[in-house]
Amino acid sequence: MDDPKYSKFSVSTTVYKTVNGQDIDLGVMIPKAAHSGPRPILVRFHGGFLVLGHAMYPDWFAQWAIDYALLHSAIVVAPNHRLFPESTGLEILSDIRDFWTWIQHDLPAYLKSVGSEVTPDYSKVLAFGESAGGYLAIMSGLTQPDLVNAVIAAYPMTYIDSDWYRVASSAKAPMGAPQVPVAVFEEHVKGTPEGKIFTGEFQPERLPLALSILQSGGFVGLGDDESLFPDRVLEKLSAERKVPFLFAFHGTEDSAVPCEQTQRFVGKWEEKFGKESVVGKWEKADHGFDGETTLEEPWLQEGLTGVTKAWIG
Repeated sequence: MDDPKYSKFSVSTTVYKTVNGQDIDLGVMIPKAAHSGPRPILVRFHGGFLVLGHAMYPDWFAQWAIDYALLHSAIVVAPNHRLFPESTGLEILSDIRDFWTWIQHDLPAYLKSVGSEVTPDYSKVLAFGESAGGYLAIMSGLTQPDLVNAVIAAYPMTYIDSDWYRVASSAKAPMGAPQVPVAVFEEHVKGTPEGKIFTGEFQPERLPLALSILQSGGFVGLGDDESLFPDRVLEKLSAERKVPFLFAFHGTEDSAVPCEQTQRFVGKWEEKFGKESVVGKWEKADHGFDGETTLEEPWLQEGLTGVTKAWIG
């Protein structure tokens, strides 16, 4: 929590949900320079294939996003949630629903309890996430349209019912990673006590597990319920339905999450809700390419223009 990246914030954590006697927490970051009264909310979902990662792991929190929050003196709220394979896709999404309930009902009292004089402005809510977090940000936008004004989805997982996630292949080598035997996945599942959940780690020790799951097509275990898949949820929505502004970006050479799937999803969004509802940006780069990107980057500025208008007004 004392990472230099967070030095301009007052950072604290609290539990928002308990499952089988095991707590699920979230981080709250309040800009030290923020004046009292209503402030915008930036909700940030972490990446990690829904298998690993932590809401407050600084190495995976892009500097531009931190600077963007500071620019608008926004309250940053970053939840952990149950992870796969200990939990299913529906269980993960139920945590996200309960998190949004906490945001709406418990955030004001929590801010007061930590001595802050800022309050949440529920008319200015942005959901942001990278990779698996981009998936959760998009799902939040689709299921919380009356609350979420804008979504930033960085190289998001979108078509999680596709062969990339559900069919075994030796061609999958994110960032040149080696092939990891399916036994790593299978033994992990066998060794997990019933009812045990996992909600995050600061060091990505579960990366071999995530690779084993991806390379063996193990994401089929997330489930098949229609509500898990952004494209299917989008397809069922009325074109007249209120939706947040979407800014999605992806590296065209992404070796972890297929760029063409994000491009297809953005196209479907634009087709249904119109050109003014979405911006997609495609850079020649691999996964996580925005780690050192600044707010001055032209492609990022172009996307954030629409986000800021929808979020802040």
